Amino acid sequence: MRRRTFLAHSAAALGGSALIGTVGTTSATATTQAGGGARTTETLLAGTEYASEVVTIDAPNDGPTAVVVGGMHGDEPSGYRAASDVASWEFDAGELVILPKANRPAIERGTRHNDNGDLNRKFPTGREAETKLARAIWQLVEQADPDVVLDLHSSQGVYRTHESSVGQAVFPTVVDPAPAYAQTAIDTANDTVVPWYMPYHRYERGNSLDGSSPLLGHKVAGDLDLPGYIVESTRFILDPSTAAQWTSLIAETLLARHGIPRRDGRVETTGGDKNR
Repeated sequence: MRRRTFLAHSAAALGGSALIGTVGTTSATATTQAGGGARTTETLLAGTEYASEVVTIDAPNDGPTAVVVGGMHGDEPSGYRAASDVASWEFDAGELVILPKANRPAIERGTRHNDNGDLNRKFPTGREAETKLARAIWQLVEQADPDVVLDLHSSQGVYRTHESSVGQAVFPTVVDPAPAYAQTAIDTANDTVVPWYMPYHRYERGNSLDGSSPLLGHKVAGDLDLPGYIVESTRFILDPSTAAQWTSLIAETLLARHGIPRRDGRVETTGGDKNR
């Protein structure tokens, strides 16, 4: 099913309101990027308190499809700053569907939760997402038919050092090649942007996402059996701007590994599967 056809069919599932804007050519603004390809901007849950921009980038050459999400939690600025950064890039191949500020009410308040609690605990594997916003996000993922999904966050503390903090880590799904590609992204960040005098800020490999928790990344693994990643950059003695830059580098590395290279980027394309 093509993208706009899916959007039209999605309206009924969301109580009559369209998933993205008013479906049709007037719902989007499109620009052509240098060297070919197109960038389209639409609105998720337009006309509601959750209305949020969705950017779709069609690169000039065929390749895989990625979904990139930021801003699940409103008090995690490096995640939504990095996702917004990705939305501004140009790519040589593939398609990207980017939701930079998924949880706009929480972002506007600077809080982790919106009125319905923790958005990233509303994605149970094997069942429907639990809130209107979570259902819209999940439908956006499904209709994109992605080859890989990135979920970009901020965190606190140091990994496995500070209690109740995930620290600076990349969490891959159990689906190959995610574990290996996560390690490549970790090594790239540690070798190129994390200073030698900040050993506690070196990225670590987090636990695998297997569908056992109600997080978006877990649902990607459990329901779609896809490579996916949660990227966490810490706020511990690190300013949000620097954390966002590091998160962007990890996102760029992961996308390049999956065959979606950024044009004039910092990371060489070293391969990646163009087909699932």
